[in-house]
Amino acid sequence: MECMTYTINDTQVVVLEKELDAMAVTEIRPLFEQLSTYDGNVLADISDVHFIDSSGIGALVFLYKRLVMNGHQLVLVCGPGQPHDLLDMLHIDRVIPCYESIKAYMRSRGIAVTTS
Repeated sequence: MECMTYTINDTQVVVLEKELDAMAVTEIRPLFEQLSTYDGNVLADISDVHFIDSSGIGALVFLYKRLVMNGHQLVLVCGPGQPHDLLDMLHIDRVIPCYESIKAYMRSRGIAVTTS
């Protein structure tokens, strides 16, 4: 599983790619455990994930629950495709906010978005 992390203001961003399945979850478990104790909100950008299974859903729910327990929030960036369809079918997108892009998330938080 390829992933990258960076910070936008007080939000820790983790960008995930390819598949979020049982094998990938095993690889990123330490990262998700670390993110679950982050002192701020976490944005998981899964727009480049083309497949997610129950293990991936479970990992996102784990991270969400841990962050909420600590008074923080998990949000997702999820474009069209199988991951979005599954999140919608399971109604997870009703609990964990999903945005179409990082720019849409930033606008919702009142963060100025500039393009060059």
